[in-house]
Amino acid sequence: MTQRRVKGNDPWQVAPLRDEKSLAMVWPLMGRHIAFHRRLVDLTGSVKAALLLSQTIYWTRHGRDVASSDGWFFKTTTQWETETGLTVNEQTTARAVLRELAILNEQRIGIPAKLHFRLAADPLAALLAERVGRVTTRLDWSDGAAVAELLGPTLAYHRALAGIAGGVHAGLLLSREVHLTRPRPKSGSDGWACRSTAHWHQELGLTRREQESARRELARIGVWEEQVRGIPPRIYARIRLSALLALLIQHAEETRLRAIAAPRSADCGIPTNSVAPNGKSSLRESHILVSRKAPNQFRGNRLNCTAESAKSYVQRSTSTSVQLLQAHEDCSEETRSPCDGDLVFPEKLSPEERTAALPLVQRCPHLSQALLDELSGRLQANAVRSSPIAYLRAMVTRAEGGTFVPSLGLGVAEARRRHREEGVLREQRAADARRLAAESATPEYQEKVAARRVQVRQMLDAMRTRRGAKP
Repeated sequence: MTQRRVKGNDPWQVAPLRDEKSLAMVWPLMGRHIAFHRRLVDLTGSVKAALLLSQTIYWTRHGRDVASSDGWFFKTTTQWETETGLTVNEQTTARAVLRELAILNEQRIGIPAKLHFRLAADPLAALLAERVGRVTTRLDWSDGAAVAELLGPTLAYHRALAGIAGGVHAGLLLSREVHLTRPRPKSGSDGWACRSTAHWHQELGLTRREQESARRELARIGVWEEQVRGIPPRIYARIRLSALLALLIQHAEETRLRAIAAPRSADCGIPTNSVAPNGKSSLRESHILVSRKAPNQFRGNRLNCTAESAKSYVQRSTSTSVQLLQAHEDCSEETRSPCDGDLVFPEKLSPEERTAALPLVQRCPHLSQALLDELSGRLQANAVRSSPIAYLRAMVTRAEGGTFVPSLGLGVAEARRRHREEGVLREQRAADARRLAAESATPEYQEKVAARRVQVRQMLDAMRTRRGAKP
């Protein structure tokens, strides 16, 4: 197929490649796609809210341990942005729309509090059934056929295209145009197609203004070309696959470099909560860190005031299982006793006081570390006016009676846990760096890099040849 040169000084002003080889090179670089439900745009009145709701439906149906968590799952704003391309402000606006429709529930769970989400499945099913004129009382979301029939047709939205296009609307428009281009590489129309504003609104839900902004952005980066033809005049558009291929290669390389340079997050990639949320607990840390009152004075502020419920509640996380608090492996020898096992003693205790404290905390083996952490927090806040051992003995007495509730000790345990996780992450990053250095030094790796460079040069030479060819 011959190439047609377009007038202008833009280096991308070359008619796009329309053969199967070009499409085969572009397609794997776009990565995985999100199932975007067009019917949700009519329900929410917003493309971005519909995109967030589509991804919420996916995690609700396929997320890890969602059923055991009563539908709740945890996801940070960074993870939402990585998956959908929505910025923090766009996520806030979309969530407000979904909350107003009462189809998305939000709740902060755990210490420190993390925002969890749950899809209101039955209200959503009722709203969708009402729009399509059907009567349903309850939808079985495990029934794929029934869910697909209620949600309607789906479109493929590629997050990588939104990354190079600079926004969700442009990425959605480009994703759809690529999918419409793929079935006809040899159609003979040179890629030009006429699609009106009404057509794009019916397919994607984008308004006229959103379409114009998306087309301008795609034309700015050089992947979109338009012409006015016919009587009455109509706009014809097509994709420049050569420019799209170059941008996708550049985007893939930048993403790979960022992934290598960025530190790993303990919560990254964890879509759901592995423990059911505890909605009844109202455990909170007092704003007044320095208090002369004994710990039992805080007992009336909690619904679940047993030590076991408070301890398990603070340890709930989406990335770690519920385990007893253990000593930090990197703690100094000054905080350990030769006969205390894995217990971590407060740094302000003398060796004689640690020896006296050990038999006291051993009277409550399941709360030994919690008692020591509470004593450490009180000592750090200068709230212990008497002997530390006497203060610890009073707490042990309350623990034996079932009235002990940790307060400042929760922060001490959380700090120790974060320190331990940071040490593990540092070791992992160091191991990964050593592994990458060893791999890059091997002859096989050098040969692979050289072969890849040759392949890229061949691709660029082919592009220059086609660009300089005459009709």
